Amino acid sequence: FGRIALCGMIAGYNGEPVPMDYPQLLLTNRIKLQGFIVSEHMEHWPAALKELGALVASGKLRPRESIAQGIAQAPQAFLGLLKGRNFGKQLVKLV
Repeated sequence: FGRIALCGMIAGYNGEPVPMDYPQLLLTNRIKLQGFIVSEHMEHWPAALKELGALVASGKLRPRESIAQGIAQAPQAFLGLLKGRNFGKQLVKLV
């Protein structure tokens, strides 16, 4: 049993459906999928930021990022963001 908080999905902002790989896994693993709008829970932001920051600092939580190298790659990184080509946060490393 498990739960997935579904948040973001910027790749679907242009109206194209976001494909779901292996939807049968939701059924066989009895997964509950629920939409999550961050701005509806801002009262929890300070505590969450503190807790998540500590987890990242300790290495217990590792954020996944897509990193483009250099400002010249910024346009492609942005387009990739809209097309769902990145995983996690899309960053552009300038230095």
